[in-house]
Amino acid sequence: MRNLFLTAFFGLFISLSFNATSQTISAESRFEIIDVMNKYAIGIDTKDYKLFRSIFTDDVEVNIVYTPNFGTDTAVTINGADNWINYVDSEIGKFRNTQHMLGNPMISYDGEVAIVRTDLRAIHYYADRPDLSTTFWGYYETHMVNQGEWKVTKHKLTGIGVN
Repeated sequence: MRNLFLTAFFGLFISLSFNATSQTISAESRFEIIDVMNKYAIGIDTKDYKLFRSIFTDDVEVNIVYTPNFGTDTAVTINGADNWINYVDSEIGKFRNTQHMLGNPMISYDGEVAIVRTDLRAIHYYADRPDLSTTFWGYYETHMVNQGEWKVTKHKLTGIGVN
């Protein structure tokens, strides 16, 4: 009986805490936010940097925490969309092809900013070694605002593994 009471109490507490910090967002906005994340993956995989650039605000802040054996650095911070696009072009240029597979996004919303957590598995096929590929696992935490359309203002990639 005590365990049942504690479970119900903590469940209610967690529910109230979540509702106090997260507001309702429309289904239409959710689909639009998911489309932004899909454009992110498609833009990289097709090297369509015009499409890729279109989802970011000019002053986007990007943080990357690579796993130790993947990437040029273990942590990178980039400010500004054009700098971010140049960085991605330079890094993705090392690969013949990539495929970014995104997991189901979890979207929270505070009335102004949508924060999207999206799991990632990305396969990278090396340009200079056609028989070799690398798989990268991680997740994105992406902050978006609606400026007539949803735009990314802050983006963080955290690596959790590589093979």
